[in-house]
Formats: sequence, C-alpha cells, structure tokens
Amino acid sequence: MKLTALIALGLILASTATRADDPPLKMGVEGAYPPFNSVDAAGKVEGFDVDVGEAICPRLQRRCEWVVVQWDGLIPALQAGKFDVLMSSMTITAERKQQVLFSKPYYFSYGMMIANKGSGLNFSSEGLKDRAIGVQAATTHEHWLRDQFGNAIELHGYPSSDEMFLDFQNGRLDAVFAEAPAMVPWMEANGGVGAYEQIGGNITDAALGTEIGIAVRKDEAALADGINTALDGIIANGTFKTIADKYFSFELRPQ
Repeated sequence: MKLTALIALGLILASTATRADDPPLKMGVEGAYPPFNSVDAAGKVEGFDVDVGEAICPRLQRRCEWVVVQWDGLIPALQAGKFDVLMSSMTITAERKQQVLFSKPYYFSYGMMIANKGSGLNFSSEGLKDRAIGVQAATTHEHWLRDQFGNAIELHGYPSSDEMFLDFQNGRLDAVFAEAPAMVPWMEANGGVGAYEQIGGNITDAALGTEIGIAVRKDEAALADGINTALDGIIANGTFKTIADKYFSFELRPQ
C-alpha cells in the first residue's frame, strides 16, 4: 500500500475512533425488563437494549455510559438531563412524542396475554370478569387494558415485569399482559411455551402501539438523526440481527 493511502486510512480511522477523553453518551435504561435490559449480580447492565446501544455509540464516536432509572421516571430523568438517550424499549405513542423526540423504530411489537395451560379464560369482559390480571404499570399495556375492560377485571400494575412475573408464578395472578418480545422469552425460560396458553389473539391495536423507539430530548434533533443513521448502519451490516438472535427465537423486525 502506498504511503499516501496509508495516511488517508489513518485519517479515516482517527476520525471515526472513540477517544478515551470523548465525553460519554449517557444512556438511560430501566434495568428491570429482561431480556431487553436488566442488572446482573455485579451491578452491570445487560440485555438486548444494552447491546444495541453499545453498537450504536461507536458510530456516534462516543462510548456508552449506562444510567439505571425506574420505568416511570425515565422520561422525567431524560428531560432533566440526567442522561442523553432513553434506550429502554419504549413504545412510540402520540402522548410521548409531545414530551420527547423518538428515533425511527428499532423493533416492532404486539401485545399478548398468557395464562397457565388449562385456565379456561377467554379474552372478553365476561371471560376475564373479576380475574386478577398483571401488567407493568405506567405502560401502554396498562392503559389499553383499563380502556378495554374497565372495572370488569382486577388489574394489578407492577413497577417492573420481574415483579409481575413473580406474582404470576406464585399464583397471585390469573393472567399477565405484556409485549410479545418480552413474554415469549420468559415462557421459554420458565417451563417452556407449552406450559402456558395465549388468551385471545395478538393485539396490534394502534392505541397499544407496535413501534419501539429510542428517545432524546426535543431539542436534540441532530442526536436523533445520528442515532437513525447508526441504526441504519447496524441493520444493514447484520449487527442488529446478530444481537437479536442472541436473545430471541423470532424476528423483531419482520420483513
């Protein structure tokens, strides 16, 4: 290789590399929504969202620094500047778009309700009447269930999906309602899909939301554009699929 070519290559690498003295890109995450995000025994964040974030940061010439915040505090913490990017499997809704600026969707979802095999439940006000149904609080899933069933069901909102699933396992809930990409891996890891039954069909109601995005503050359009470009890059080169296949047995971005 000619010297001029080597110099040019060096300049390109220097322009795209993340330097140790570059300010970190602070990434806000719930840390209690496996397999998307959780905190391990050593206090380190891990999961699908974290891996995607770690793939995006170098493309922005930044390194990720993870900040764990309880779910219902994530948007206020972003707005207050406690972190720069909300990377925590947040459904894009009209209400949230008034508060934050979203990237393009990085994966797609639908809602599903499950119960133990042989529950005898069906997805109707009469079929779920007075049944204890678990859902993560302050989510589109909670709002959707309240709108659909009102007081017909006994709705229990939990700060995290971990707590919801624990009560379900301990028999305190008749069924749980969440997004399928979180539900299916949980079933696979807890007795297998065959131990449960889906109540009703897949819920793709626009009011529930199917698009999951990465959020920044409203005045950070340049950062949102950079995230979109980085996301396009990791999808095009197969990195996104490699990460998704590590956690899921189904497509998060169906063609």
